[in-house]
Amino acid sequence: MKQKVLFIVVLVFIYSSVFSQDTKSVQNETIVVTEINSLLASSRTSGSARTIAIPSKNIELQRLNDLVTQVQSSIYFYKSEVKTFGNSPTNLYTDASSLGQINNSITEKQNIEIVTILINTEHELNSVIDLAPFSNFPNLKYLYFIYNVNTSSEYIASHIGHYDSRFNLFYKIDKGDRN
Repeated sequence: MKQKVLFIVVLVFIYSSVFSQDTKSVQNETIVVTEINSLLASSRTSGSARTIAIPSKNIELQRLNDLVTQVQSSIYFYKSEVKTFGNSPTNLYTDASSLGQINNSITEKQNIEIVTILINTEHELNSVIDLAPFSNFPNLKYLYFIYNVNTSSEYIASHIGHYDSRFNLFYKIDKGDRN
């Protein structure tokens, strides 16, 4: 009887230590957020590859550039209103205040490759950006944050919730100062 109890205790100990290691590795995963203009500019000036590796990720630079700079079929989701332009949209535009409604409001998720999220206020800057709603987008590769307030990649990374390593995260600061 003592041997069975001892055996069970050892098994529980082994399984609990294995589980805690998995949890720890997920919690300690590094979130990389890259400034998009410098990334795309460096690829143009170097005339370099179509693909670049950012810590364990491959990014198709030409495709990313096209998604960000060329007209694409798109969905716009602001203030609970969905507007779709074109067939099989590849881009989704939204803002931080609409993220909680994405899963229930956006039905055409299958072709979306990039989501552009506007961060307009200090309050939105200081809020956690929950990526869980994007887990149901099968072809989503890129999340692109446009900030209308000053920030840094480290600050953005510290405010990402439910990170999914299949996503490449990019940002740009655009306060509308065009002269």
